[in-house]
Amino acid sequence: MRGTDVKLPVWIGTSWKMTKTIAEARAYIEHIATAELPAGIQPFVIPAHTSLAAARDALPAESPVLLGAQNAHWGPEGAGTGEVSMRMVGDAGARLVEIGHSERRQHHAETDETVALKARAAVDAGLMPLICVGEPVDVHEAGEAIEFVSSQVRAALGRLSSTEVSGVLIAYEPIWAIGEHGRPATPTEVAPVVSELARVAREVSGGVGCRALLYGGSVDEANAADLLLDANTDGLFVGRAAWTPEGFLRLAAIAAEAAGVP
Repeated sequence: MRGTDVKLPVWIGTSWKMTKTIAEARAYIEHIATAELPAGIQPFVIPAHTSLAAARDALPAESPVLLGAQNAHWGPEGAGTGEVSMRMVGDAGARLVEIGHSERRQHHAETDETVALKARAAVDAGLMPLICVGEPVDVHEAGEAIEFVSSQVRAALGRLSSTEVSGVLIAYEPIWAIGEHGRPATPTEVAPVVSELARVAREVSGGVGCRALLYGGSVDEANAADLLLDANTDGLFVGRAAWTPEGFLRLAAIAAEAAGVP
């Protein structure tokens, strides 16, 4: 248990990546919308763009579940074949937008500069940026993870004011721990990196810090509670372990128990 000084709420969210039809998305959202979510938890779900509006329509107005988009362009609108703007995903129901995931960086030419542009555009559109950072395995094995991800965070926040940084979510997702073949990181590996990210966020925000620091990368029911023991980890960003509504709800319950929420 993290103790009575735990920072609430504990964020529990999932990105569906390239999964779920509109009907499947609607069924998932209806399931968690009718469940009793534990107190002290801030749940969020990030569908594919095609399912975002359907997920919004399936959520009751009073639901605490926040919806997000997996990506959006920094431009206001216009030329950008295959892209969507921040205004468009907000109109479809997004309250937050995922930016800079390692798959986007690797396969879609996302850079520190475009991450910063997207963070700026998200804030301008009234959305919470969820900025993903993480090091590849060679950087991890060289003992340079802290320097690598702190540089990513500084670049990502570079176009925001200190006040705006306080509304940003940051997810530490080491690349070597992500995906079906990733190796789950141990709390000992995660803690020093998240601690440094918390320090950087406080530094660039005038001491306030970001809204929440999340950990993601092979999170499941077996390791979720241990990962939340870290005092600087405010929540978990989960992949396939939360792709069913039952899995999502079990992880929310585990998080509440780990945080000592009655």
